[in-house]
Amino acid sequence: MAKKAANPRKPSLKTILQRLNPNVPAGQEEHAMPRFPRDSNALRQIRTHVSADPFAKLLLSGHIGVGKSTELLNLANDMQPERWVVQCSVAETLGVHNVNTFSLLVVLLEAAIRSWIENLGEMPPGLVEELVGHIRDLVPAEKRPKQKAKPRPPETLGDLVSAQTYLNFWNQPLPPKALNGKELLKLYGEVLQRIALRSVPVEQVLALDPSPIAASCEVVLKELAGSTGKPVLVLIDDLDKVRNEEIRDDVFLNRAMAWLRLPCGIVSTLPLDAVFSSIGRELDQVWGDVQVLDPLPVPTPHGQTLDDPALQPYLTMLRSIDAQEVFSALQCRRLANASSGLPRVFVSICATCVRYALDTQGRHVRDHHIDLVLSDLMDRWRGRLNDSDYQALLDVVDTEGSNVPKALHLIRDGILVRDGTAPPAKQFRLATWAEPFVEAYRRRLRGKQASLF
Repeated sequence: MAKKAANPRKPSLKTILQRLNPNVPAGQEEHAMPRFPRDSNALRQIRTHVSADPFAKLLLSGHIGVGKSTELLNLANDMQPERWVVQCSVAETLGVHNVNTFSLLVVLLEAAIRSWIENLGEMPPGLVEELVGHIRDLVPAEKRPKQKAKPRPPETLGDLVSAQTYLNFWNQPLPPKALNGKELLKLYGEVLQRIALRSVPVEQVLALDPSPIAASCEVVLKELAGSTGKPVLVLIDDLDKVRNEEIRDDVFLNRAMAWLRLPCGIVSTLPLDAVFSSIGRELDQVWGDVQVLDPLPVPTPHGQTLDDPALQPYLTMLRSIDAQEVFSALQCRRLANASSGLPRVFVSICATCVRYALDTQGRHVRDHHIDLVLSDLMDRWRGRLNDSDYQALLDVVDTEGSNVPKALHLIRDGILVRDGTAPPAKQFRLATWAEPFVEAYRRRLRGKQASLF
C-alpha cells in the first residue's frame, strides 16, 4: 500500500501575520490574502457597463475597507483580454491629501506613459515631442524672462510662474524638446514625488488650469488605444478617501469634464458620504448612478452553527491563509461581528490578535487576546465621539434612515454603516463596537429627562 503523503508544513504565526495585511488588496500579490468571490449587484452593473461601452465613465463607492480596491484589481485582471488597463493608485503615488484635478491628471498621465514604456517599449518621438510641448505650454511665453547676454542658471517652472500657482511647487527645469519616453516618464515621476511631499493651499489648487495636462492625457490615451488595438480602461483607486469637500467637488463635479472627455473608459472610487450629501443629485446627473459596494453580512457574536451563511466569508478568508487552526470558529464569529461587515477591519483585528499571540509565544489566538483587541478598538474611539455625534447617530437609526446628511462624518469613519442589502428601514446601522457607546448615551438621556420631573 502506498504511503500517505505527509501534510505540508503548517505556516508559522509570523507567516500568517504577514498575510494578514489590511493595506494590501486581496489577490494583489503572491503573499497577499486571496480574493474570495462576492455576490454584488454593484459589481455586476460595473462589469456589464464597462464590457458594453469602451468609453463608460463610472463611480464605485462604499465604506473605506469594504473591498473596493480588491474588486478594482479583480476587474483589471478580468478585463485584460479586451481592454488595455491602466491602473492608478492615488495613495501610493500622490497621497490622498494632495489630490486635486491637476495633480490627479498628472498621476493618470504618468501611469499611462509607464504602461506604454513597460509593455510596448519606447514611445514614438513625435508623440514625446508633443507631450513636452504641452509641459512648456504650462508657462506662457510672455511670462518667461527674456534671454540675457550673460549666462544664467537653467530656467525652472518655479522661476517662470507666479508664486500664486501650483507650478512653483514642481521646482523642475523646463524640459528640452529632445526627450525620449523614458526621460519623460522620469520627469513626471519626479514631479509626482515633489507634489506628494508638499502641501498646497486649497485656494491655489482650485485656481489652476489643468488644460495642458488634460490635453496630454487625451493624446496619450488615444495613441495607446491605437498602438495596442484595444480600448483603454483607466482604474483610479483611493479617491474614496478624499476628505476635503472643496477638493471632492472640484474633482467630481466642477471639473468633471476633464475626465468625461477622455477617450477611454474610467472606473473611479468615490467617498461614500458624497453619495448622501447635498451633491448626491448632481453626481447622478453628471456621472449616472453611483454604484455602492455593500458590506459583508454580519454574524451574531455568539452561536454554534458553522454553516451560518453570514459567517462563511470570514471563515473563507482565514482558511485561504491557513489560519483556521490559529482562530477557532467561535473566535472568528466574534471578530466578524466586531468588523461590522468591513473586510479590512476584520483583517486588521485578526492581525492584532496574532501579534498578541506572538508576544506571548503562543501557537494560536486565545479568547483573552480577542478581549484585548476589542477593548482596544473601543478605547480608541471612546474619546473621539461627543454627545452631538451620538445624537446624530440616533437621529438616523431611530428614524429608519432619515437625517443622514447630519451624520456624514460618521459614515465616512465607518461608525454609521450603510448596507443596501438590508430592508429599506434598516439600511443604516451602528458599527457593532459603537453600540455600547450609544446605549450609554441613551441611558444618560433618560437620566436627564427623569431628573426634570
